[in-house]
Order: sequence, then C-alpha cells, then structure tokens
Amino acid sequence: MAATLKQSPPALSAWKIILFISACIGVFVVIAITCDVLTSWIEPKLLRIAIREILLRTPLTIYALHVFAAKVIKIYAPSSIYGRLTLYNTCKWMIYGLLLPTVVWLLYYLLHLIAPFQHTILMNNAEKIQLLVKWSSISIAAGLTEEVLFRGHLLMILRSRLSVAKSVAISSLIFSLVHIFMLTQITPADIVIVVFGGIIAGSMFAYVYLYTKVIWYAAIVHIIWDIFFIGKITAVAASQTDANQTVMAFKLNTKNLLFNGGNFGLEAGLPCLVVCLAAAAALYYLSKKNKSLLT
Repeated sequence: MAATLKQSPPALSAWKIILFISACIGVFVVIAITCDVLTSWIEPKLLRIAIREILLRTPLTIYALHVFAAKVIKIYAPSSIYGRLTLYNTCKWMIYGLLLPTVVWLLYYLLHLIAPFQHTILMNNAEKIQLLVKWSSISIAAGLTEEVLFRGHLLMILRSRLSVAKSVAISSLIFSLVHIFMLTQITPADIVIVVFGGIIAGSMFAYVYLYTKVIWYAAIVHIIWDIFFIGKITAVAASQTDANQTVMAFKLNTKNLLFNGGNFGLEAGLPCLVVCLAAAAALYYLSKKNKSLLT
C-alpha cells in the first residue's frame, strides 16, 4: 500500500484526517442529493433511476472525489486507487461475488430459517426485467461509489498515518455508521447489529481491494452482494404483497435478531457475518502470504 503514496509524504495530522474524511463524505452526499433533484422530473420512474444512478451519480461522484484528492488532499495519486482491470480477473471476482450471497441464502435455507413464499399473482417477464434494471442500477451505483469512497479515498487518507489494520477498521466503522441512516426504525439493538455487521462487511470489501490493488474488483463483489440483498430479485417478504413484487420471495421462520438482522435485514444476520468474516480472513491470509499487504 505504501507504494501507492508519493515519495515519503508527511503524515496527515489527526484533524486533517477528520476534515478530509468529512469532506469526502460531504461530496458523496451532496452529489447524491443534487442528482436526485436534477432527475426528479423524469418519467417513467425506471428511466429516472437508471439516469440518476448510472449516468449522473456514479461518474460525478468518482470524478469529484478524484479532483478533491488531487487538488486538496495531495498526499496520494488518486489514480493509484483504481488499478487495471483484466478480463480473467473480472470473471474470477464476478464468480467470487456470486458465491458469497449464494452461500448465505443456502445457509438460511438449509438451516430452515427461510422458506419459499409463493406468489398469488405471478410477475410477467417485462416486470421481472424492470425490477432487474431498477435494482441493478441502484446496486451498480452503490457498489462503485461506496468502494471508491470508503475503500479508496478514505482508506488512503487513513493510511497516511495509520497501519493497514487500523485503517481498515476505522474506514469500515465509518462505512457501518453511514448505514444506520438506512434503517426504517432505529433501536439500540439495530444500531449494534448494523455497526457490527458493517464493520465485518466493510473489512471484507477492503481486503478484496488490498489483495488485488484494484478498486473495481471490490466494487464488483459489492455490486453483486447488493443485487442479492437490497433489491427485489431475491428477498425476504414481510407480506403477500411484498412476495408478489419480488422475483424470488422467501419468508423468515425466525424472529431471532441474530438471524433476521433486525430492521436492516439479512445482511446483518449471523450467516452473512460468518461468510463475510471467513472471506475477509482468507483474503487477509492470502495478502500476507503474497506480501501484497504491507503493515
């Protein structure tokens, strides 16, 4: 990681780290709000989402953070975050990305924690395609922008002063805290679940990046994860209406917070955390073994 920094740059002071991290998150939020306002007039809704997320928010966020890092932070070359994609590695990380949520869903099913929720009204192919386009657009934007922000710029800012382990932990903590605002209801238990789960998931994404030195591979894994867990492709349905609006619906057979993830959902459930923790540990071991992870 040290090789991605400029020659022996001075470590950022603690207050500058806080300031730069806050500014990066501010850029992220302001662009998201601006893009939402700029596209609010577009109909139909599906087209509005696709334009907002793919054509506006994603490139604007990545570009704005790049410029901010180059012109203001000036302690690392922002282009060093991106790395170089290859077809072979892209396919490999797509398979890896598909494997993670598949294992999680299988664990829930085999442990009898979920069961199929039958549709009373079947979705036609056009409706399925619309759902796929909608949630793929949202997932692609989230995966790309969040990885560039949290595992890219924030990790680099922290690495100017801290070790890899501390940088991963703090950036993952910030990542988890941001997700608290996505809760529909906020209780102390939900906050603990989301923070703990976010740290583990964030660490897993971080070690994908640290192992590959290519932020786009971490984004691929993140995108696929989100498609399986935040969209309506495969989802836990709370009612028959929800089930009818989901391609592959399941119902939960447990009310245990450890498994249902509270108000955040399965992403914060124990099977997800176990899979993410195992993946993070494996990537950490491989990084240390290949000497691609510098402490």
